[in-house]
Amino acid sequence: MKYILAFLIILSFLGPVVDKNKPTSSIIRDGIYNYITCLDSSADYLANKVPMVTKLSNLSYEKTYNKVMENRILEKHLVASGETLDDIIKNYNTNIGDLEDFRKIIYKENPDLVSADYQIRSGEYVLIPSEKLISKK
Repeated sequence: MKYILAFLIILSFLGPVVDKNKPTSSIIRDGIYNYITCLDSSADYLANKVPMVTKLSNLSYEKTYNKVMENRILEKHLVASGETLDDIIKNYNTNIGDLEDFRKIIYKENPDLVSADYQIRSGEYVLIPSEKLISKK
């Protein structure tokens, strides 16, 4: 029974990409691509729609945010033409542990301005973690 179920699952991913003119290797490659995108779409859906999964997916970001923002504040920066995200981070911070953590925070805080590959548009204001001294009252 489990072999029949496995066969049906495999067919469900290969079926939509089967074409008379496609070679077998292309069909298998496209089927694997469909499987991967299905998993990715399912994970995105769960992260956005199911509260428990949303909370779990935000735990790593919250941990990173607390680590990076311990002695920092978010400051607005006008992006000039030719500036990269790494250059901006280095201008505002001297003690940079993991640059990827800074990128994740900037990406999450500026969802419409920073792309998934951390490219930024010039002429926009982005929030950057900065080492400015915070006065204690």
